[in-house]
Amino acid sequence: MSRLQNAGERLENALAALEAAVESRLARSEAALQSGASENAAAQARSEEMRAQLDALKRDYDTLAETTETVSRRLDGAVGQLRLVLNDETEQKQA
Repeated sequence: MSRLQNAGERLENALAALEAAVESRLARSEAALQSGASENAAAQARSEEMRAQLDALKRDYDTLAETTETVSRRLDGAVGQLRLVLNDETEQKQA
């Protein structure tokens, strides 16, 4: 074989190795993209679940706030009535 033929064979071998490396890199990149896409989908699902839980908690909070306001008004009314009763009793004792 001539030196030119040897150089041509080495070039072909180098190109084959380069093509194999590129294909390997592409395969790893595609696998990483698919993995990233599935991780993204899982993160999106978790985000939607957390958003639903947050909405439920907000509704619960609103319900509790309304209940607290109602109880507070009723307690204020009861305290006011007790004061009236106590004032009436005090006035009756003084009379």
